[in-house]
Amino acid sequence: MQPAVVSLCIMMSSLITFCVFAYEPSEQIQRNLNALQTSAEQDYDLSLLPEIRALREQARAQGNKPLQIKALLLEGSIVQHFGEFEDGLDLHQQALQLAEADNNKFLKANTYLAIAHLDIDLESYELAQRYLDKASLLAEQIDDNAQIKADISLWQSRLNMDRGAYRLALKSSFVPEISGIRQETIAQLKLTRSWAHLQLGEYLQAKQILDDLDDAGYLVQNRRMRIMSTVQRARVALQSGDFATSIELAQAGLRDTLGTRFLLFQSQLQWLLASAHAQIGDYQQAHRYLKRYAVTEQSLNLQKRNNKLLKLEAQYSLAQQKQALNELERDNAQQAKQIMAHQQQIENARLSQQRWLLIALLAFTLVLVFYWRWQNRRYTKLLESQVAQRTEELAERNKRLQTLSFTDSLTGLSNRHHFFSMIDSTIEVHRQKWQVPQRQQNADLIFVIVDIDHFKNINDSFGHAAGDIVLQDFAEILKQCTRESDILVRWGGEEFLLVMPDMDRAAAHEVTERIRRQVESYPFVVNDQTINCTCSIGFAPFPFDPTQPDKLSWEHVLELADGGLYLAKESHRNAWVGVHTGDEEMQSPAEHVVQNLRSYLQAGKLKTWSNLSDLIYACNTR
Repeated sequence: MQPAVVSLCIMMSSLITFCVFAYEPSEQIQRNLNALQTSAEQDYDLSLLPEIRALREQARAQGNKPLQIKALLLEGSIVQHFGEFEDGLDLHQQALQLAEADNNKFLKANTYLAIAHLDIDLESYELAQRYLDKASLLAEQIDDNAQIKADISLWQSRLNMDRGAYRLALKSSFVPEISGIRQETIAQLKLTRSWAHLQLGEYLQAKQILDDLDDAGYLVQNRRMRIMSTVQRARVALQSGDFATSIELAQAGLRDTLGTRFLLFQSQLQWLLASAHAQIGDYQQAHRYLKRYAVTEQSLNLQKRNNKLLKLEAQYSLAQQKQALNELERDNAQQAKQIMAHQQQIENARLSQQRWLLIALLAFTLVLVFYWRWQNRRYTKLLESQVAQRTEELAERNKRLQTLSFTDSLTGLSNRHHFFSMIDSTIEVHRQKWQVPQRQQNADLIFVIVDIDHFKNINDSFGHAAGDIVLQDFAEILKQCTRESDILVRWGGEEFLLVMPDMDRAAAHEVTERIRRQVESYPFVVNDQTINCTCSIGFAPFPFDPTQPDKLSWEHVLELADGGLYLAKESHRNAWVGVHTGDEEMQSPAEHVVQNLRSYLQAGKLKTWSNLSDLIYACNTR
């Protein structure tokens, strides 16, 4: 759907909702607003915005400022949840202006809390603390202040958690045994308190808090808090050594996050699954969830960086433009007042002076008007030039940010984010080549995974600085052994991904052997000491089965190349192993082939290339 159509639908929905509720009393507006707030706390949804805006317009028409403020804060929290920090801050500022004009201390304190929440999301901790202090001062001046104090305690504890001050978070998240506090706030305080205990390794205290929450029934209707509780219970089980329960809880929580925007919870659950599987010795599953966790964390980091840099930079540019336009309007208004004063003087003098004086004054007025218009036009052009220059600078800065996000800072190679952004287009280009019969033999994509052997020993023996030097030299060796058209990616840690387009399957052997020999013979010099390194290599062609080019996706082929790498490390290290099809056509599903690679190799349904004559297909994991 086009953006214009979406905007038109939202406007029509807002108009219909406004017409339906146009004549409702303030009490009904308050009830509708409370229902929308409850829905937003359970799952932030953009579809709630038209009703909120309609209620806000209705409250404005009735002159009800408290309801306007509450609607602005609710709308700001929803758009802030979707990363629109500029719009969220603007809505919070509007609410703050109305609260100050109405001298409503309770709503002003709630507005300070909303702004503090936004600053916490942007990691502006000093600003967030400043607004929390302002809210605390106002809370002391309010008679019935139990709820507002509980909200202040909640965000103070969240701020302490983000800063890593877990003891302070325990202190600030204390739940007072008094009435007048909403159940949702009490549940959030207890969840924050249990999370602080977990960060300090005190899982028994955390388990007691979570059991109390279940008994009280606070988590029945709020999906977000249910998932947060599941994450914490999985971590309690992990810390207590009950790894099977931790895996069961984390998998259930991961299923509950499917189709939601809870990317942070998905990351935490994937980390828990990787840790639990590693503890029980299932390293293959641990490695799989660890890779998913790395991809999710990368998405979170990119999202956080884009939210904090691009949104705030755009907000700063917009604020400057608004300020400049406001100054221009004030100057125009002042000049218009001066001209009107002169015209009034001319009109008064016309009655008492001679005709020639009247003509002279009229001529002077015309000159003044033309001069003002010339000055105004010149000033407008100057302002347009400044705005264009600032826009150009912003575009250049965005371009630099994109380049940085696509490049590994240590080796200068492409990173995973760059690889994922261009692999689909690369596959599509080569898919067209596969349709040409005379190019089918030479149009394969070879996926190669290269891993430095015993790299942990290098870090342990010579230090991480030496390891960084080895990684940089290793990247240069890969550049020398590959073509300009090849895609070279630092896949993570000491692992590198090489995608070679238009490569004959037999020629891939020569490339991998050249890389192996070059690494084996290269003297890595660190602090006047020579370090000898070797590498293990696994690779697989895409399409994997030329007779069934769409049978296995590139992700499946990458998993098979990873399986070849495992075989190379298990068998000998300083070796390469390539996986390819056998003599018979594969009938099994792709997922089954990837998950049971060793069985297929032992049965002869799949075959390998290798520089090792005595390659053994071991059944144990690496």
